[in-house]
Amino acid sequence: MKKSIIIKLKECILALKNRYQNFVFEMLSLLPFNTLKIIILRVWGAKIEMPCFIDYGFKFYNIQNVKIGKYCSFGHFNKFWAFCPIEIGDYVQTAIGLTIVSGGHNTHDYSPLTSGQEIVLEGENWIGANVTIIGGVRIGKGSIIAAGSVVTKDVPPYSIAGGIPARVLKEREPSDSVISPFGIYQPEYFRDECYK
Repeated sequence: MKKSIIIKLKECILALKNRYQNFVFEMLSLLPFNTLKIIILRVWGAKIEMPCFIDYGFKFYNIQNVKIGKYCSFGHFNKFWAFCPIEIGDYVQTAIGLTIVSGGHNTHDYSPLTSGQEIVLEGENWIGANVTIIGGVRIGKGSIIAAGSVVTKDVPPYSIAGGIPARVLKEREPSDSVISPFGIYQPEYFRDECYK
């Protein structure tokens, strides 16, 4: 009987923590002060480098599984469901409505997938409006994902991908300078000695 009371107590504490966490993230999504949002997300376990911009309506699940590089800018109502790790490189820009789900389920018994579901955006990416990225995907450096796409497979560096499911539409030549919300920068492609 004592064990069942302890188990029930643990379940209640976990439920309260989850409710409290959801409440904190709901309030966080309304904050107009970007630096304060990032500080709170770091306290909750996110690994976010500065500078970084997180717009209105941003939501996370399992924030401790998220790593974000510097000079990233995330649009309105982006959602990261980080059941497995999500790693985002430097200079990633997203539009409104991005959904990243680093997890999934086995189709035979619906049990959660626990390996091979990591998502990596290598950096210098542009992700269009209302894109969904599914677990187990790597989006190569400098790649662009067209609005409305569902990314279910890897996208090679310096590609433009789109569609449902997303497929490579064409390769792209990187520009020698890129405009971001933080100013103009030179992509790594041009800083790397092997390309000069």
